[in-house]
Amino acid sequence: HGAFLDEAQARGLQVLAGISDYPYLQMEGSCLQTEQNCYNQVKEAYKQNLRRGFLDMESRAYHPAIRVVILMNEPDLKFLPAESPQLFSRALVSALDGVLDAEREIGVVGPKPNLTATFSFGICRSCVGAGSSPGVGQMRELRMAMYDPGSVGYSARNDLWKAYQERFENSVNTANPARGPGGFGPLFLEPYALHFQSTPVFIGEYHSPSTTNLLEDLRAILELAEDPSNLLTGISFFEFQVRYDKGGSELSFGMFGLGETKLSEVTLGSSRSATGVGSFPVWCLKPLGDPATPEPQPEPRCEQVQRRLVVWADGASGVDDDDVSTPEECCAKCS
Repeated sequence: HGAFLDEAQARGLQVLAGISDYPYLQMEGSCLQTEQNCYNQVKEAYKQNLRRGFLDMESRAYHPAIRVVILMNEPDLKFLPAESPQLFSRALVSALDGVLDAEREIGVVGPKPNLTATFSFGICRSCVGAGSSPGVGQMRELRMAMYDPGSVGYSARNDLWKAYQERFENSVNTANPARGPGGFGPLFLEPYALHFQSTPVFIGEYHSPSTTNLLEDLRAILELAEDPSNLLTGISFFEFQVRYDKGGSELSFGMFGLGETKLSEVTLGSSRSATGVGSFPVWCLKPLGDPATPEPQPEPRCEQVQRRLVVWADGASGVDDDDVSTPEECCAKCS
């Protein structure tokens, strides 16, 4: 990860780094097979992240471009049955425990990035006091589990409550617009403020593809982030490139799509994997308009006027220009 983080720092960018779903869900012996106890899997995975760019291995300090590390994206949807607070909370408290021990064993020094878990915008009916507020119930359940890991069946090696108070901020994904009856402000920020008076929150995936004016919606959500009266610190726009592999409604997201010019090829895979090694084309990117936002239309304008001309189109006669003295009059007759 080092080259990417170096480039981000050179361009004045901060990075929200995430832990892959691999140790949680996909690897052999994932925490699906250890009853959502993710300590060992996440500790080993995070050690690799630290060694491969998150740290300067000489000084053992974190790369300054890393602002936040996301323990997991939408854990409330990935441990089935979905929105089961006992399951996703146990996974997250054990994952945090593993991250803390990975840092300790490698000898991390200096300032450390904040940590978060990014929840979906679903309403967790099984969560305490969830009401009709998306995301907030999940965050309240996680906070209780951090205070008392034993309540979700986990015996912590570290002081998770201390780490939560010192390094944790909340995050959520949403496809809702910023304002209005179904907006992020009334649906989330207002109830969030009732339960989290000092914990900042950011939007990990923000994009409302149904809005008819994306630019105005982005201005509105950034105004909320700049408003000191709430705890929203910012957004990450979702997403950079269209996920063609997902299909369906996912094609509505993405600032860029694949162009028609092939730039190169890249080899991915391993001879040890089931799928082997494959060669894949690298295409140029093209900017995409938002599906719900009408494309801007060019202003109508008159072209050169040709005298003594009758224009035929689709079998209908045009306008004889004997009584047309200006291009504007011509346009008015033809419109």
